[in-house]
Amino acid sequence: MTKDELTIEELEGTLMCLEERLSRVKPVRTGRKAQVMAVLRDKGHISVADIAALIGISERNISSQLTYLRRSGVSIGTDSKGRKFIES
Repeated sequence: MTKDELTIEELEGTLMCLEERLSRVKPVRTGRKAQVMAVLRDKGHISVADIAALIGISERNISSQLTYLRRSGVSIGTDSKGRKFIES
């Protein structure tokens, strides 16, 4: 495992933290795009696989959500390791 990879315990801890945060700030309807945006804001550079694991949907669905976000004007970058992030 490289230093950039999360352990299962770290991933579970992050998921629990995100779920707790979302439960406090949950809008009337939380869409997938909003969930993806929240993960990108909280985690910074993160792989599609890790986003999918955190949210609990397929990598293909995450890729679709990233496409919808880009079409909506969100600047999402990809680093040299293929991880996604919101460009400032």
